[in-house]
Amino acid sequence: MNQLHTKDEQHFVDMAAQLAGEFVSRAARYDEEEAFPHENYASLRESGYTIMGIPKELGGLGATMLQRIKAQETLAEGCGATALAINMHFNALGLLVDLWHRFKNPQVEEKLRQIAKGRLICGGSASEPDNAVPVMRPRTTAQRANGGWVVNGRKIFGTQSIALAGLTFKDDWHTMGMRATASRSTEMKDVFVPESAVMLQRAAFTRGGITDLFLRATFTIGAPYIGIAVAARNFVVDFMRERPRYPLKRPMSHLPSVFNKVGEMDMLIEGARAVMWKSAAELEVDEPVNWAYKSAAARMIAIENSARVVDLALRAVGGQSYFKRLPLERYYRDIRAGLFHPPDSDETLELLGRSAFGIALTEEDTTWA
Repeated sequence: MNQLHTKDEQHFVDMAAQLAGEFVSRAARYDEEEAFPHENYASLRESGYTIMGIPKELGGLGATMLQRIKAQETLAEGCGATALAINMHFNALGLLVDLWHRFKNPQVEEKLRQIAKGRLICGGSASEPDNAVPVMRPRTTAQRANGGWVVNGRKIFGTQSIALAGLTFKDDWHTMGMRATASRSTEMKDVFVPESAVMLQRAAFTRGGITDLFLRATFTIGAPYIGIAVAARNFVVDFMRERPRYPLKRPMSHLPSVFNKVGEMDMLIEGARAVMWKSAAELEVDEPVNWAYKSAAARMIAIENSARVVDLALRAVGGQSYFKRLPLERYYRDIRAGLFHPPDSDETLELLGRSAFGIALTEEDTTWA
């Protein structure tokens, strides 16, 4: 279905579409070889796509959250792994932009100008093995040292690790899908972080910290998965439109078992877009806690709907979808990753249900409101 965009939104969607058209020809190879998409990243940087979220006055393109997720959805139609990987760059960048808006810290401003000028890639990881709440209670430690901090700990899911500098990552990303994201783990042993590199210091993350920072990052992950779902839907329509099947006299697109599934795909995609775009549009005008709840629901709907779309795509095409010569099996594997991003669907339902009754999330946490 055709989508309505403002002039500024269309600019970023068109930029993403041009890049997606280039990336689609390489997506299968990167997946098969478990190779990081260096060529794609070079194009992302050259086009200015990587700095879209930095304010214009600091050298960026000044994209809003809504403009960004619309672009990311379009980019994922070409290569889901590239879109998911660069999304983590945008998340790290978004934290810096939020800090700059809030505190006008000259140190943060200088860092953003440096990133914009050099088209630098930001990343890292908050996830830790066997820790359900790494952002609130990380096991990784930072101890004061002369002129900075010494960091020790283990991190996992360090997406786009190959594109990052300053850390050594393990070669342990051998997965079902999203193979090209290079989401490797790392172990930090007495890593020195100079005081000049610290953007914000807090004793611990409070509930407000989670609401204002962490959930903005997790929310945007929904967009690349919608893009994969759209790619799967479009493939089915193109592939089945004139596909013959003996002894049928008309193409398989005329079978209810095919066009009904496409109809359901369109319904699911439209629903996913509606909640994601609405939540993104309300980011700056809604109360932070209220927005956080709605955004958690929106992201869950987007990911669950997108996974269902790809499932339907395989059923609509039939046995041919099982072969690697078609992109559907890659879409199927890649879309599965969305089900595991924290908070997952079970955690999201718990978050929403407990908050409705004012029930603390954990026994320790009695401040939820």
